[in-house]
Amino acid sequence: MVEVIIYRNPLENPEEVARVSIEATVVGETPTAESLRGRIQDERDPIISEYTDGRELLRYLAASYSNGYVMAGYDSEESRRVVEELNDAEYFNWAEESGLDTSL
Repeated sequence: MVEVIIYRNPLENPEEVARVSIEATVVGETPTAESLRGRIQDERDPIISEYTDGRELLRYLAASYSNGYVMAGYDSEESRRVVEELNDAEYFNWAEESGLDTSL
């Protein structure tokens, strides 16, 4: 699974508050997770509605949810590689081979 995990208090006492997959599935029962579920489903969301693929969504989450109090990171090195290092052709081949529906 390719996921971004969002933690609150990452340096002192890390607490997972949401986990988002490349298929745009949000796991967690926190306000952060609920908010992300709503934003992903809201076609009028000014930022997330612009994304058409789960890779774009995970890049956005990894960057925007990293501010000190909250930290986002990939669940594994393989997830980071898929999202950050594969070029478009390699990524689309990976998505097809994995059988995942990454379109939003």
